[in-house]
Amino acid sequence: MAGRNQHFIPRFLQRAFGIRPTRKDIWYFGRGEEAEKRSVKRTASEDYFYSEPQADGRSTLDDAITRMESDLAALLNEIRAKSPGDTIASPSAAAIVSHLAQRTAHVRAMFSEGVARLLQRVAEVFPERDNVEAFLGLRSAVPETRFRELVMSELGGRPEIARLGMPHRVLERIAFFVVKENVGELVKQGVEVVNAVLDGFQPRSTDLVRDSHNEVLGGMIGSNEYQALLQTFDWSLESGPATGAILPDCVVIGLGSDGVVGNHLFIGGKEMGAIVFAVSPERLLVGRKPGFVLPSDFDYNVEATCLSHTFFLAPRNDEETVRLHAMIGKKLRPALEESVEQGLEHVISEGSKAEAGSQSQADDTLDSKPTAGGRYELSLAGCGDERTTTKVQEEVALLVDGIAMAMPLGRLDGITIGNDYPGLLRMVTRGWENAPTPQTAPPEVGVGVAQTVTVRRSGMAKGRIVVSSIVSDALISDHAEQRAWGRYVLVRQLAAVALMEIVEGCLPGTLLRQAGEGIDGWLYANVDGVPESYAASWMAAAFGDSGKIAPGLRELLVAAIDRFMMVVPGERLAYREHGDLERLLGVTLPEIRHVLMVSANLLGHCAFTGEPPLGRTSVLHHALDRAGLCAWFGVYFDDLARFHQRSGRWESFEEFLAFNIHAERLLLAAGMFAWEGPEGLRVEVPLGSDIEALLARFRKE
Repeated sequence: MAGRNQHFIPRFLQRAFGIRPTRKDIWYFGRGEEAEKRSVKRTASEDYFYSEPQADGRSTLDDAITRMESDLAALLNEIRAKSPGDTIASPSAAAIVSHLAQRTAHVRAMFSEGVARLLQRVAEVFPERDNVEAFLGLRSAVPETRFRELVMSELGGRPEIARLGMPHRVLERIAFFVVKENVGELVKQGVEVVNAVLDGFQPRSTDLVRDSHNEVLGGMIGSNEYQALLQTFDWSLESGPATGAILPDCVVIGLGSDGVVGNHLFIGGKEMGAIVFAVSPERLLVGRKPGFVLPSDFDYNVEATCLSHTFFLAPRNDEETVRLHAMIGKKLRPALEESVEQGLEHVISEGSKAEAGSQSQADDTLDSKPTAGGRYELSLAGCGDERTTTKVQEEVALLVDGIAMAMPLGRLDGITIGNDYPGLLRMVTRGWENAPTPQTAPPEVGVGVAQTVTVRRSGMAKGRIVVSSIVSDALISDHAEQRAWGRYVLVRQLAAVALMEIVEGCLPGTLLRQAGEGIDGWLYANVDGVPESYAASWMAAAFGDSGKIAPGLRELLVAAIDRFMMVVPGERLAYREHGDLERLLGVTLPEIRHVLMVSANLLGHCAFTGEPPLGRTSVLHHALDRAGLCAWFGVYFDDLARFHQRSGRWESFEEFLAFNIHAERLLLAAGMFAWEGPEGLRVEVPLGSDIEALLARFRKE
């Protein structure tokens, strides 16, 4: 074999399949070609397939392979001289099979095609936003391993980033916000980058595969791991097919432990049940794991042809080989495509761990069962005369009984209705020590009319609904629009109670647990109830007039954002003088929570109705844009939707805590960031947040 013409299937193997009597020629059956009689000397070979001669005379890979061939040819002749049924020494069989199976052009051609297919699929897959998000680890609500590996490992090594001196958690969160909120732009830029990379890589891919194959072969001269695996098999010589075995370009074929025939390169060592190698048309060398039995319907010629990549060789051109000729690659090519798809899917899905168990929007259900209304307390205070009170009681009871047929209301503690709504909230007995007193919305934010308060009764979390008499008046109004609004408000609160059952049924104790100390506990106080508000709004959306509810929620959100952008900067500037961080946070955090809650209500409603959250006008878009929150709003929507789709299948309280990151995002919008160091929780208010306002004040002075 030494020289220019280098055989990837050696002549000492081909000659047994040569055309008799001289065996100098052989039939070549190429995929998509006419059958052709060729010289063995020029078959299954290429110029400098392994290596070119070295100018300084150094030994090459071709030289090393040539030196092995005389010993291997002698071993193969000894095996061919055996009779069917004879046992073959495993070291001899393993040495021949491991060498011949891995040096072929079949290996190189298959991987070249695999690389080409992969490049094609990359070009098709990566323009898809969902795939980019999954690949970068953005499908979770918080940074996870994939994001840290691909993004943070790069950022962490940059000196300019290190010089910022920013705590790692803060840096990671900021990077996550930036990448996640700008992923749409990244997709656009990524398409250009991917295409440029592929254009540069594709012409070199064949050479890279060749070099890689040769490097592997060079490392396998002599004993190797594959050979060691084959030595554990039981080897024997068996009779070939009655018509004579063919020689496929893959040389050997494998069988999985399940008996399924496949390409030997695609079957892992642990799954490999047997290897079959035609040493001549009359003899098959078979290696089996102890106890493995070949399937009774095993047809070597058919399987070998279907697993060939480009061609097979035979000593004859007859009716059977003509039939086999049409089958070349029928099993290999689908297996190759499947392998590429699985590899690509694995790369993408590594960033989608948090998506396990999620549902599609079409399957967005809550797995609730009809539940009777059960016993609950209905208390009315200052709702009018006896006739009015009776009418309200009847309307409420009728509505609760109807909703109980669709939602689980077993945790409904009671409903309190009255004209002193703030006072009624303060009177609710929570059921545990140091429980915060429920508060209505401050007048500068809006007028509160209903709220579901979590209470503890006999160790069980329940919901006490407190409603303003404004709602009860609407319930019994003569005007249909008013009655519809009143029903919607009450259904919205009943949905919150139903959600308690879903949460506690999945994660018992969640509603009454403390979020813990440190930064997570501190942040959770600002997002507690946010995903539940989204879900309750989603559940109640069918009972309201979306033509009025959605615009009303948008107006509330615009007002909340504008207030956030007006109040916080002023209080932050004042902080530069008074230095009271608690006072600053006492103003900022309620504003953040209000934006989060109103946004969740709007997004939950729109998720059910299919309306665009931004509406038909640009009012909400402009408000978000002024606050720098347009991109965040879309991310928040996605996170809430994914959380809701997992209703009843949450795996831990950590999924609720994940919403802390949105409080951090709005804290950043407020010009602050928080982290936890050895000394405890810290909130930083960088001077740069107010530099323009301070300079303007300085100029006036």
